[in-house]
Amino acid sequence: MKSFLTLFLSLFIFSLIAFAQENKAPDFVLPDIDGNNYRLYDHLGEGPILINFWATWCIPCREEMKKLKKIYKKYKDDQLEILSISIDDPKTVGKVKGFVNTYRYPFTFLLDTNNEVIRLYQGNNPPYTVLLDKDGTIVYTHTGYRKGDEKKVEEKIAHLISLDQK
Repeated sequence: MKSFLTLFLSLFIFSLIAFAQENKAPDFVLPDIDGNNYRLYDHLGEGPILINFWATWCIPCREEMKKLKKIYKKYKDDQLEILSISIDDPKTVGKVKGFVNTYRYPFTFLLDTNNEVIRLYQGNNPPYTVLLDKDGTIVYTHTGYRKGDEKKVEEKIAHLISLDQK
C-alpha cells in the first residue's frame, strides 16, 4: 500500500510539472517597428504581458486596439506590458509604423512578417490574444474580437495584478 501511495504521489507531481511546462509561453525574438530586437524572456518577472496578434487590414483588430489602449493606461503602473505583434506580410508591413503613430498607441509593436510566432502560439487568424502571468505562464487565450470581449481580458489582468500585489 505504501509503495502504491508513493507511486501515485510521484505521478501526480510529475503531471503537475508537465502541465506547468506545457503552459509556459514559448520564447521568441522579433524586431520592433524601429528595427530593435525584442526577446520575450528578457521581460518576464515584472507583471502580466498581453500579447495581441493583429494586422493593419483587420477591422476587428483595430476596434480591439482602441480598448486595449484604455486597459493599458489603467494598468501600466501595475507593470502591465502589451506586445502588439503585427502579422502583416512583407507587402503591407510598411503600413504598421504609420498606423501606430497616427493613433499614438503606447505599447510595444513587433513585426512577425512570416507568421512564425503566431504559429508558435497556435494562433491562426487575428486578432488573437494571449495573456501571460509575470512568470510567462499562459493563463488565457482568445481568438477574434466582438464588443465586450475586452471585459474578460481586463478581468484576467486585474486578477493577475492582485495576485502580484499580495
